[in-house]
Amino acid sequence: MNRADVEEKELDSPVSIEVSSGAQTTLGHSKSPQTAKMEALQAQAPKRRSVALNSFWNLAGQTSPLLLAAFAIPVLIRQLGVDRFGVLTLAWILVGYLGLLDLGIGRATTKLLAEQIALNNSQAAARLIGTAIFSMMLLGTCLGALLAAVAPWLSHSALKIPLALQSEASRSLYSMAIAIPFVTLASGLRGMLEAQQRFGVVNLLRVGLGVTTYLGPLAVVPFSQHLVPVVLTLVVARLISCGLHFWFCKRYIPTFSQRIAWDHSSFLELLGFGGWLTVSNIISPIMVYLDRFLIASLLSISAVAYYTTPFEMITKMWVVPMALVGVLFPAFSENLAVNNHTRASSLYEGGVGSVFILLFPVTLVVMLFAPEGLHLWLGADFARRSAPVLQILAIGVFINSLANVPYALLQASGRPDLTAKLHLIELPCYAGLLYGTIRIHGIEGAATAWAFRVCVEAAILFFLTKSVVHRSLTPRLTVSIAGGSAVLLVASIMAGLLIKIFFLIVSLPLFCWLTWWWTLSDFQRLRVRSWFKMTPLFR
Repeated sequence: MNRADVEEKELDSPVSIEVSSGAQTTLGHSKSPQTAKMEALQAQAPKRRSVALNSFWNLAGQTSPLLLAAFAIPVLIRQLGVDRFGVLTLAWILVGYLGLLDLGIGRATTKLLAEQIALNNSQAAARLIGTAIFSMMLLGTCLGALLAAVAPWLSHSALKIPLALQSEASRSLYSMAIAIPFVTLASGLRGMLEAQQRFGVVNLLRVGLGVTTYLGPLAVVPFSQHLVPVVLTLVVARLISCGLHFWFCKRYIPTFSQRIAWDHSSFLELLGFGGWLTVSNIISPIMVYLDRFLIASLLSISAVAYYTTPFEMITKMWVVPMALVGVLFPAFSENLAVNNHTRASSLYEGGVGSVFILLFPVTLVVMLFAPEGLHLWLGADFARRSAPVLQILAIGVFINSLANVPYALLQASGRPDLTAKLHLIELPCYAGLLYGTIRIHGIEGAATAWAFRVCVEAAILFFLTKSVVHRSLTPRLTVSIAGGSAVLLVASIMAGLLIKIFFLIVSLPLFCWLTWWWTLSDFQRLRVRSWFKMTPLFR
């Protein structure tokens, strides 16, 4: 019996039943006291929506604002000018990064509150909620004060902002500092809603905030190109978002307490769980955004716009691995908990293969037609400066997307310390490499340094997964990824529109044929056929 047959029988077998904790009991066997207690607790726990449905909500929430962003960015660049738009992107970055510095309390709140809800421990849940609210408000106030304190230095010294814009930039940063406490508080409230499995509400609010992030500035620029009113729309949007999060928490969480409280033991629980996660939360965004600040310091603020625009465009591909990993992470945790290593390995291989299959065609199109696409979207000047950057970053995003799966598997295996330590080692090495490449090669050097870093990181993550969790990819999938990466590199040097079109016409059918007969396993092909049979069009 081959592996596909074994896995299919595991999935369809009537002999075992699966409980929500991931444990399995065999029919006909007596239950231990621990098992009986666990089943009693599960009977009290609220019913949860399916992982697939929650993943759909997450994907919808992440992708919905993208069309508006594609429309808004060119308009904002034309109305504000490249320099002002560069400052606006830095404001987006700052408020986003400072909002992540929550000491892991947002994610810890989700995990710990979900446990208390499942245990039906309303008093502990109320203490946890009150402590989380107090902690997030205190932390957000400190971070906002920090941004206000460094705003003059950032505007007048640290960044090469034109003299005429320095006053606007400084006042804009002061405005953003007001929003930081509400951003961090909303993060904690979002964690509470996720603990209650209210992903529909969470993503409705996420879509609203994403839309107003672009729609607000668009509503202002016909009347004023000044940065301060543009940035104020972002501040107001975050205040409203925080208020709506609070209202939905009060409505949907029975144990939600409006009383700001402090419970020492609850705080230690929150901080303890978020420890290693905090390290990654601090360092990872630094490595994502460090390039832009070095470009602004070493080159010019207009160079930030030429670099940031393709970066923001291509990293939208991250929604695919993020949505998939959101489904795989609990599945990894469940199967590893019950020592179902065969299934965990199958999920790991299938996850990497799915990301590869979904993103390779998109990446190939970007590699081939980056100059033409940017020319149509943003004009000849942007295409000339940003097309090479887009192609380099596309390779990095493709490899990094694949690495999301081993990253999730390491986390699910109980080793978040490994990823945090990896980030600690990466940061100084990357900073030195980035500084040197920007000085020598400008924004193309920055893109090369970023792509090199994520490729090395991916290799280490796959190695750690093999060494620590004892999961490895099949040789066929490894060869497929290596071959696909080589094709993408060849596509980047293609010249001439007709040659590019011909290359695409030849490559995509070949990719589909090789994927079906080489990359996919027998079991995966069987699953695909079953999906087609379920679709009325193919019956």
